[in-house]
Parts: sequence; structure tokens; C-alpha cells
Amino acid sequence: MYKRSWIVAGLLTSLAGAVAWACGPMFPNQLLDHRADTLKATPQNSFAFEAMHLLEPTDKLVAAPSGGGDASAPDAAAQAKTLGLSTAQAERVAALRQLDSADEAYAQGKDLPADLRAYTAGAVAFAQERLDDAAARFEEVLALPPEQAKLRGVWAAFMLGRIHAEQMKAAGDATAFQHARSEAAKAFELARTRAVAGADDAQALAVASFGEEARLYLYSAGEQCSWDNLNDSQNHCGDGIAVADLKRAITLYAAQAGYGSDSGVQSLVVLADQTLRTPSQLAGLIDGPVAQRMLVAYALARLGGGSIDSVSGEASKPDPRLATLMQAIEQRGLHKVSGADRLAALAYETGHYDVAANFAAKASGPLADWVRAKLALQKGDLAAASAAYAAAAKAFPKAGQAQPALEPGNVQLLTGERGVLALARGEYVEALGHLYDAAQGVGGDGNLYDEEGDGGGYGYGNDANYVAERVLTVDELKTFVDARAPATPVPPKGKDEEGYYRNQRPLGDNLRWLLARRLMRAGRYDEAQAYFPVDGDPRFASYDDEGKPQATTLRSKAAAYAKALHEGEHAWTRIGRAQGLYAAAKIAREDGMEILGYEQGPDYTDNGGGFQGGSGQAAESLKQGFVTDGERQRYADSVAKPERRFHYRYIAADEASAAADLLPPRSQAFAAVLCQATGWMQDGPPDYEDNYQGWGEEKPKGVPERLQRADALYARYVKQGPYVDWAEDFGRDCEEPDFDRARQLQRTQQVAAVRHAVRRYLPYEVAVLALVMVAFGAWVWRRRRRANGGSH
Repeated sequence: MYKRSWIVAGLLTSLAGAVAWACGPMFPNQLLDHRADTLKATPQNSFAFEAMHLLEPTDKLVAAPSGGGDASAPDAAAQAKTLGLSTAQAERVAALRQLDSADEAYAQGKDLPADLRAYTAGAVAFAQERLDDAAARFEEVLALPPEQAKLRGVWAAFMLGRIHAEQMKAAGDATAFQHARSEAAKAFELARTRAVAGADDAQALAVASFGEEARLYLYSAGEQCSWDNLNDSQNHCGDGIAVADLKRAITLYAAQAGYGSDSGVQSLVVLADQTLRTPSQLAGLIDGPVAQRMLVAYALARLGGGSIDSVSGEASKPDPRLATLMQAIEQRGLHKVSGADRLAALAYETGHYDVAANFAAKASGPLADWVRAKLALQKGDLAAASAAYAAAAKAFPKAGQAQPALEPGNVQLLTGERGVLALARGEYVEALGHLYDAAQGVGGDGNLYDEEGDGGGYGYGNDANYVAERVLTVDELKTFVDARAPATPVPPKGKDEEGYYRNQRPLGDNLRWLLARRLMRAGRYDEAQAYFPVDGDPRFASYDDEGKPQATTLRSKAAAYAKALHEGEHAWTRIGRAQGLYAAAKIAREDGMEILGYEQGPDYTDNGGGFQGGSGQAAESLKQGFVTDGERQRYADSVAKPERRFHYRYIAADEASAAADLLPPRSQAFAAVLCQATGWMQDGPPDYEDNYQGWGEEKPKGVPERLQRADALYARYVKQGPYVDWAEDFGRDCEEPDFDRARQLQRTQQVAAVRHAVRRYLPYEVAVLALVMVAFGAWVWRRRRRANGGSH
């Protein structure tokens, strides 16, 4: 499936309304599965998103990539580039770093630029833990004019800050401690200043310096609290950090996170959790705008309830720290808030609906409107909710917007929720529009998949396909597709002719294919043609047993099926019609999934029919709330006939049986078509109850429908058909029907019937002929007599 960075993974686990249900392997949650929960879920962004937008950068500094830099660059030139050096300079520095002393390294580095020479000597001293000597060399770099220290000015300032940070730990008194901290902070700030001015920062030390500086303020009673201390709820080192220091650290980490730093985000996670465990710190931090927004974002993303247990089906309860945070905000004063829209979401999550309404009224933008929609739904006002959703959609953040209210994933989620609400209001075409837009925003097949197996992901594409296939009428869907889903051109061939991206199927083209199959099932064969993919489109290719793509011919197969059915109705002879029906039956059996199959149940074309479930809705699920009677009726009207897995195979068997009706019962063709149909039922498809998996359900009883049909077809052959050599394994060992022999047999039977009739009824025919001749003679005699009488 799709490869995503940790950020995207974070979005999936913390998207608004994080409602999780177990759906099966690699099947995402569908918004329509539990509509009340979908519409009730709290609007929220992921913590990663919020953390990265607490403070917007004012310059173009760059953070180190997630996972670290390119420590294993493939060649010397690439390695040198990561150090901001030429290959020759990198090799020279590597050699100097192996020397025994800083002075020796400095003496032998005369051929290097002055700043690189002094920095390399300082690095040697630092590695030998001679911090005073190292500091002197780094200060030597910083004493150079800035234009002469571009290679290592940032590096020297950063390392000088680290040295002062180490001196803090060894400070004997408060004065020395404060002096060392002040010097360290100045050095880290200088590293950022030099980087902004254009000095080399190949190692992204300027952004990293925010985190290093923040660590200067995580001291409790003279001891620096380690990350292990702060992550351990049983360790109280963090409880003693002064509120002012904690505020400063949070601000610095927020600045670091603003550049997209993974380290900055994770540091804020730790501090948010620490603060919410310590009421005294919480009360002191809540008045700071950055700290307040951080705590609210963390509480929503990490402490919120609403997830559904996959076993019990019950919603989890929110963490009690949510209520504690809400109380702290209320005690501080509701007029002293930062990010009223986020606070509105927090109040909604904790059930303070009046407070949520007040906060939402103080804010504008899509998140505030989203909360207003939830509040309207909580009151049962679907019209007001719809208006609030529409307002939120109009206020979606633009690309590049500073401090956007919603992350990209939430734009799709909100749009998808509009689709759920539109369905509940009986606005079926509009519902498809919203769900289709959400799916288009995701890309691919319109679904976000949970690669970690923890119940995440969103099935916007699945929801859209459900509405398209089971709720809209064929004509409504056709109008929608014509307006919204034009066919895309076949991608050109490149060096990798069967490459992954060339074979990706656009969502709109897949929707056209879904419509084509609906039109075929409705008997509108000519209209269906234009919506099938053109023959040879690699995006719709099938694959052989070796995994090699096979050119698609869906349009040709659909045309051949329609032609065969036409022959089955309009051929001049009965056997000609039988031949057409059998041809149609074979196509339906072999290619029915592609030209007649349902995208979701009962056929599941969306997964190639390999799994009977994972997408769409069932009649049972439509008993939930927010489902109209109109939707239920449309669902019933669009049901497969028969409603069996791989329903087109039953259609194929029925068409073969209809072909047998037109054939001479004693012909080989009659036996052959019934044999083929029997085999199709014996081979499959497995009915739902026939494919029992034993997952805690009672094993069904009785003979499956498909086997009942197979038995009926065989019984018909036994009663009406001829003896054939292959009848012993009927359904497994079948010949193809010989229609020419059937025609010969029919002609022979017709001649024999005439001869038999002549022989059987000859006496009667002679008597009748004699009577006719006598009657004719009498008539002639009377005519003549009258003529003679008249002449007299």
C-alpha cells in the first residue's frame, strides 16, 4: 500500500472524530458504518499538526529530516556535501580528527580556511573532553569576521552552547548556574543568527539549537530532568520545574516544531503529558497562549474518548485529565483564551456544550464552524448542521496559509461527514458529491489505509462507491459521472511500460466502470459501452498466475455479451437463439465480474472478489440512525438478482438453462450446456453461509443454494437428456455443445415426425380424400344440371 512518514501516520491516528472499528485486513473504517458516531465525533487535528503550527517560522531555516540526516551517503562527494565541504576538505578534516591533540590538528591544518581550521581543532579537544580548550577554539571561529566564518560559524556557536550547557550541570552555585545558562542561550541564539545570515548549516544545527536551548530550562532542584524522568509517571523530577522555565522550554520547542522538526514535536508531547499530570504547573501555564494551545491540542488528540472497542462495541471514556484541563481554563477566565475554536472542540469533547457554543461564537473559520455543526447535530437540527458544514467548507485553509485551522486530512474528513449528513437529509446526489470529493482529496482509490493494523484509516472511496451503486438511480449516477468524472487518457508508455504509476486507476475512471456495469445489469448495453475503459488500458489489466499483466478487453467483452444476448432473442431459429444464449452464458461466467459484477456486495469487484466483505453496507446496517426510508428503498431496488456472491455466475447458469430450453432434449448440445451450467454451480460461487469461517458464528445448516441448483440441473439432464460417455462425472468433465449436430438432429427428427404422421394417419387421409372427391363430383354434377335446365 502507500508509504507514509511518521507525520502522516500521526494524522491517521489522530484525525478528527477518531472513531475506530475493526473491519478486516487492510479495510479502512467507513463513515457510513456507524453514522451517529461519525457525526458525533469531536473535531480535532493531530497533535503533530497543531504542534507544527503553534509558532510559525519567520525565516527559511530547515530542520533535519525525520530519522536523521544522510549518515550513510553513498560516496565521498555526498558525504562531504552533508558536511558543507568539498571532497578534498572533508578528507583533510577526517585525517586531522585522528590526531592526538587539538594543537597538533591546528598546526597541521594550515591549508584549510581559518574557520574550518580552528573548528576542527576545537572538535578534537571536545572529543577528548577538554572543554575549555574546545571553547577557546570555537570562540576563535566566532571572533573572525562573519564573511570569513561561513563554513563553521553556525557549528562553532552551536558547540559553544553545548559546552556552556555542560558547565551548567557542574555549576557550584546559583550564580554560576545562571551565568552558564545565559551564555549557552546566547550561543544557541547566535547559531541561528549566523544561519539566517547565510552561514553554512548543512547539519540543520540552527533549528536543532531551539531544542538544545529548551533543555537549559528543564531543571528541578539543580538537576536536569532526563527524558526518561519526564516520561515516567512515577518519577517526579518534572514536578519541580519552575513554571516560568517550563513556559520558556515549551516556547522554544514550539519554535523548533514550527520548522517541521520531529524532535520538537516529540518534546512537546512529553512536556504536555508532564504538565497535565501536575495540577500546579497546569494552573500556571494555562494563561500562556502557546502553552495553552499545546495543552488543548494534546488533550484533544491524545486523551479524547470516542473510539469504539472492536469487541464490546462500547465507546471508551475520555481521560479524566480532560476535565481537569477544562476546569483550569474556566478558573482562569473564559475571556483569556488562545485558540477559541480549539477550546470549543475541547468543551464539546467534555460535554460542556454551552461552553463550546460560547467559544465557537468567539471564533471564525472551519474548525469553529465544524464544532457548530456538531452542536446542531447534538440538538437534532440537521438543517442548521448542514449550514454549518457548508460554512466550514467555504473557509477551508488555502495552500501556504499561516496557522491553518485544519490539517489536510481533516478537510477530507469534514467533507466526508457532509456526505453522511446529506444522506440523512435525503440529498442523495449531494451525498455522493461530498464523499467523492473527500475520496478525490485522498487520491488513489479514495481510501486511507491503516498500515499498522490498529483500526485506523478512512474509507471515503468505499462510502462513495456504496452511494453510487446502491443509493443513486442509474440515471442519477449517469448524470453525475458525465458532469464530474470524465474519462482520463491512457498514460503513455515509458521505459517501464508496466510501471506501478502507469497502472494506477484514477478514481473517476473507476466510477465510470462502476456505472458501465450498472448499465449492463439494467440491460442498457449500448449506453454502457462508452463507460467501459478502452481496450488495452493498462490501469484495468488483469494478471495471470505469474503476476504478469494481461491487456484488458472489457469494452469488447461487454459488446460481445450484448451481441450474444441479442442473438439469443432474435436469431431466426431456435438453435440459433440457443447458441446466442450459451455464448452469453460463457461470457457471464468467465468475465462476469468485470462486466456485470457489483463493486461491493455481493460480488466485491473492488477486491477482485477475493474477500466477501470489507466495503459497502448491508440491510442490517441500514437499521441504524441517520438512514432515511428512501435510502432503504433504493438499496432494496438495486439489490443483486439473485442476491448471491458472484451473482453473475447464477445468471450464467440461468442463461445456459434457457439455451437448453431451445435445444432438442436428446442432443449432445442439450447435455453439454446443462453439464457446463452444473459445473459452474459446483465450482462456485461459495455463498455467504457456504463459506463459513467459524469466527464465533453458528455453522449454517442445509444444502447451499448453488448445490441445490447444480442438483436440479443434473436431474433435468437425467430426465430429458441423452446418454453421453462423459455423464459419469457430470459437471466436471463436459464437452462443448455441438450446435451443428443439434441442427442435424433437429432436421432428422422433423423428417421422421412427418413420415410417422403420414404412416399413422394414411387411412384417414385416403377416406378424407375420397370424401373430398365425391363432394367435388357432386358439386360439378349440380352445376351442369343447373346449366342444362337453364338452357331449356
